[in-house]
Amino acid sequence: MIPTRGYMKRRKFILLLGASASWPFATFAQWRLPRVGVLLPGPAISSKDLAFAGALARIGYSEGRNIVYEIRGADGDATRLAPLARELVATNPDVIVGSGSPAAVELFKATHDIPIVMTVVGDPIALGLTSSISRPDRNVTGFTVSSLSLAAKRLEILHDIVPSSRKVAYLWVPENPLSASFQARVRQAAEVLGITLVLLPLASEADIAAAFARAQKEQVTAVLVEADPLTLRFNVSIVDQCLLDNLPCMHSWPIEVHNGALISYGPAVIENNQHAAAYVDRILKGTKIADLPFEEPTEIKLVINLRTARSLGISIPPAVLARADEVIE
Repeated sequence: MIPTRGYMKRRKFILLLGASASWPFATFAQWRLPRVGVLLPGPAISSKDLAFAGALARIGYSEGRNIVYEIRGADGDATRLAPLARELVATNPDVIVGSGSPAAVELFKATHDIPIVMTVVGDPIALGLTSSISRPDRNVTGFTVSSLSLAAKRLEILHDIVPSSRKVAYLWVPENPLSASFQARVRQAAEVLGITLVLLPLASEADIAAAFARAQKEQVTAVLVEADPLTLRFNVSIVDQCLLDNLPCMHSWPIEVHNGALISYGPAVIENNQHAAAYVDRILKGTKIADLPFEEPTEIKLVINLRTARSLGISIPPAVLARADEVIE
């Protein structure tokens, strides 16, 4: 008897169901939400508090619905970055987002395959992360914030404000792989200006009190702070100590001046998180790192806090004030 059309349809459905009984489970086991690893120099905060995650949310990424974050934080201890980088890589993320030159170096050591986007990084060529800014040739890209020339320029501006200063404390971070390069530029500028540098290393917040105790013993009359995620994280403690010791201090980021620092000279990096979110989005959609160039800062801002200047008894020269991009009254 020839099977009826209805019978044939039922038989075809049963065969299809039987043949496919195993593949839905295998497919679901393989399918997963896009996973973004995050390495922070500070604490491991919630994704809700991450600026770049907020930018991703604004373009349609919702945690748990179409993206997952694996967040690790070094709590200001640079020695923890290496094991945390390896731990993140072991979670097999689709892309990793990091902040700061030390984190960039450790992430690159941990993986040469997983795409890495740095929201803040120093000179990527000097760090060995690429041989090209415009076309990254390894697995790292991101947003640079610190030209080596800025380190010397900060000392020059500080000297313009306190020209009588002949001994300046230089707070630096040994774990920063660019520290030696920064120091070389600062030393050259100090020699030209007739300034003696007192090098004060910082590895954690606990080192700040000891550093300023030595600064007082050495009778320094001003302070220069190295551009580093650690000094940024503890900028309030540094600012408070400078005010307590009546020391004018040059910082790198505008936010530090808003927190009470006297002056800063460096790039505005707020937009970096939005750009990093766009890079992550493009990587998740298949764009290669080579097609995502490192972006250099386009605007260097000089920010001055006149309230702090008055509390320190300092009069900012008119020529310096005229160059300021922002003045806090």
